Amino acid sequence: MTCDEMDKEYQQLFAAESNIGRLSNGGTNRMALTGDDDEQRRWFIGRLQASGARIVVDQVGNIFGLFEWNNDNVYVIAGSHLDSQENGGLFDGAYGVIAALAAAAQIQRSVRAGAVHPHFNLAIVAWTNEEGARFEPSIMGSRVFTGALSYDDIADSVDEHGVRFGDEIEARGWKGSGDWRPQVQSYVEIHVEQGLHLKEASCDIGIVTGNWAAVKIDMKVEGEQSHTGATEMSRRKDALYGASLVVCEARELADSYPDDAVHTSVTKMRTFPHSPNIVTSLCTFHVEIRSEYYETAREAENSFMNRCEELSHRGNVSIAATHVERRDSMRYWEPGLDIAQQVAREEGLSCMQMKTISGHDSVAINAICPTIMLFAPSNGGYAHSPRESTDQDAQLKGVHELFGVMCKLLQTV
Repeated sequence: MTCDEMDKEYQQLFAAESNIGRLSNGGTNRMALTGDDDEQRRWFIGRLQASGARIVVDQVGNIFGLFEWNNDNVYVIAGSHLDSQENGGLFDGAYGVIAALAAAAQIQRSVRAGAVHPHFNLAIVAWTNEEGARFEPSIMGSRVFTGALSYDDIADSVDEHGVRFGDEIEARGWKGSGDWRPQVQSYVEIHVEQGLHLKEASCDIGIVTGNWAAVKIDMKVEGEQSHTGATEMSRRKDALYGASLVVCEARELADSYPDDAVHTSVTKMRTFPHSPNIVTSLCTFHVEIRSEYYETAREAENSFMNRCEELSHRGNVSIAATHVERRDSMRYWEPGLDIAQQVAREEGLSCMQMKTISGHDSVAINAICPTIMLFAPSNGGYAHSPRESTDQDAQLKGVHELFGVMCKLLQTV
């Protein structure tokens, strides 16, 4: 069966979805549970229904479009997320949802034509708040789905304006029911790579073998409020100075490892008070440490925290971690690697195995069921930026790969 109809439908769907929340700089701002997120959710549900899907929204707002061919409560799930970063790009998350939607519509046509004979049902999903840009933690909806987090764990999360997640999801009407608990046969997600490996290798498809480990630390530095003019330098307890020492230490920690083996970042810095002539008394921020191996990430974490204790004396301030989240590295489903490679051969696509450095919903789902993660090439390696770009030909090759993998997962007992 020709995929021309699927290609055309994908292009139309992606163009329509990309216009929601579009910024003048070419990027997008559809952070979770905002007005633009509402609009794209409603659009997504409309497109699912037009393709013949039944809609289920769970307690954390994950949207599932169900294509059901038998009475068993067993599903192959495909999808990603629709929420974006503030001033983010068009492809991160959305590409995977639209690709899955177009592939599902093609599968539905193939089933009706007798070309595909599914043993399982199919669910196309848009996970809630993967980015963690407005509400923390990230990968929220998929982790609640797996049971790694409960709804109560995330209901009290607040954004920078003090808006509570639990209040917002109810006010916007996206808090569904927790009653739908399917048996997940397998999960597949395609995403833009967000790096340069595929482009540099002139490769069509990345097949993800595992994820990097991550340590995420919320930190605060406490000093003492005083006058920026009258207070002698020797008596100052400047929280921002102490925080600057930590920022430099995080970068120096990464630089101490060879070959980019450790990645670090400091983000979301906030200071108090906000006055040009008051020494900062409180500074809060977020630190991330990532490495391919969990042991290396923990080693780097321990080294970092030990140095922070030393820096507190140097800066005459208190430096403390207020919350730590650790994400282990995991291997993806071994037979899934073979399935993805087989489909690539059948489609005439070049492929390579690789690990994902970024976190994705598939990382959460991989803990509960057989999971396949696929990458399409990113131009320039840009991610979480309006400069995100993937060539249309590369997008369509990814859709073909996803379609082939979904067909195999649906038909393999």
